[in-house]
Amino acid sequence: MEKIILGIDPGTHRLGVGVIKKSGSSVKLISAETIQAPSKASLYDRLSDLYEKLDLLLEKFHPHEVAIEDIFVSENPRSAFQIGIARGMVFALCIKHGIKLFEYAPSQVKQTVTGHGRADKEQVRKMAGILVGSPLEMGLDASDAVAIAVCHASQTRLKSLLSC
Repeated sequence: MEKIILGIDPGTHRLGVGVIKKSGSSVKLISAETIQAPSKASLYDRLSDLYEKLDLLLEKFHPHEVAIEDIFVSENPRSAFQIGIARGMVFALCIKHGIKLFEYAPSQVKQTVTGHGRADKEQVRKMAGILVGSPLEMGLDASDAVAIAVCHASQTRLKSLLSC
């Protein structure tokens, strides 16, 4: 059975989006991009812009499932809070479109894609490209989104194997 999975690396200035097609145990890259919001706009205006652009992508690709990176608290709690708001926007869009949403910790994505939970972004980009059969020569937000989609494809395959 084929399944379209859309991965999202959330942000309030840039939102990474990766779309893959899962067929059995193989995955193939369909699209990857970084949605940019106007950098000097207010948070509200940036999120409004990201919302409209992501809404169009959901309509274009009709994913069966969406996977998003879970929030992590770094040294800046304000940034983490704003990313949480961006994640809420993605949740709202998935609800609007009736698409099931799955969350993955950054370390789980790295572990699944590279075999190491502390891999750097370049290692993630390289391995995700190998796994989807296409070098990922786009920005890190987009390649992270592809890695999140690949992680979800891998996790759902593992769950289906374990349920047999």
